[in-house]
Amino acid sequence: MAFRQVKDLLEWIHDFHARLSDQYTTLADQQPDERMKMALIFLAGREQRMRDAMARYLEDADEGLLTTWLIDHQNFAHPSLLERVPLCTGCHDVHDILANVMTAHQLLKDMYLLRAELAEMPEEAELFQQLATHQDAEARLQSRDIARLEIY
Repeated sequence: MAFRQVKDLLEWIHDFHARLSDQYTTLADQQPDERMKMALIFLAGREQRMRDAMARYLEDADEGLLTTWLIDHQNFAHPSLLERVPLCTGCHDVHDILANVMTAHQLLKDMYLLRAELAEMPEEAELFQQLATHQDAEARLQSRDIARLEIY
């Protein structure tokens, strides 16, 4: 399925965060190491927050922006995006988890920046630029908090 409108992409992003949260929760439940378990629970919670924020945005956003047609609505390799973020089953420590998390952040940020570049309307470009900025901020927050966990 191709993303045809902005709302299609935003709904997929909502689902992406939900699936990542589920992955982290599943891994946390299987993790014997307490530090890694705490990191995964933290990450699952952060993904839930991002999912919830996207849900709120979708409820409140301008309908005109949501129904904006994407100019390049070909298949955008989105089904395989989450598969590129490994389940981290081979993770041995918190650093491995952090590397895994940063992969997800970078994939989303790259997608947002591409969408901002291809946008035909200033509002569309601004939305995706803001999402990229938020993704950077979230990556810094998660890196900082996981580093703190590693210290203790």
